[in-house]
Amino acid sequence: MLPGDPARVDLAAEVLDDFHVLGQNREFRIGTGRAPGGRRIAVCSTGIGGPSTEIAVVELARLGVRSVLRTGGMAALTSRIAPGTVCAATRAVPGSGAASYYPADTAGPAAHPAVLTALRRAARDLDEPLTEITLATVDSYYLGQGRPLPGHEERAAARMAVLRGLGVDGLEMETETVLAVAGALGVRAGAVLVAHANRATDDWLEDYRPAQLAMLRVAVRAAALLSDDDSPQAGTAVTT
Repeated sequence: MLPGDPARVDLAAEVLDDFHVLGQNREFRIGTGRAPGGRRIAVCSTGIGGPSTEIAVVELARLGVRSVLRTGGMAALTSRIAPGTVCAATRAVPGSGAASYYPADTAGPAAHPAVLTALRRAARDLDEPLTEITLATVDSYYLGQGRPLPGHEERAAARMAVLRGLGVDGLEMETETVLAVAGALGVRAGAVLVAHANRATDDWLEDYRPAQLAMLRVAVRAAALLSDDDSPQAGTAVTT
């Protein structure tokens, strides 16, 4: 599992047994634990945005990881996705600089079918509603995501109009890189995210924790299913 925030690595202790942190260097914090049923799952933070996410995915692949699952938050752009909704990304529309160096469909990299299947089954097993979405991954938090800055209000509004014109359901900063880099390296990848806010309705979660835990339970179950599918030599499944 691949959260962006290093602090969320420790949150995995609430959904994994025998969890312990292995270490941290810069934004990369990694720990492991066991899913219900005993499968060992690793959790590694990527930091914010494409460049550090690229490093995490490449180096995990070099260690033999076969499946990665981004876990994190996003901003919804459509009123149908309320804050707190757990979402599975089917595709990420291009917008990340790091991902642009990797081959992908012109519509953007897609989640691996096996990962989507595992997420659907995990959500069903846990009776957790799961909304399938498309994302725009953007290497900017402020103007790139249409957030106004003093003197740049018109630019921000124009940018938001462009984003809405893409027809995507949400915005975030890492998924395209995870999907593109993993796909290029033969690693199965996907993303399960929780809506922290809705930019269409201006509704926001005041406490992310319950929604993050609901999302992480789905991620852990899906990671265990993916690990079951791998060969005995496949090693640890990772959620990012």
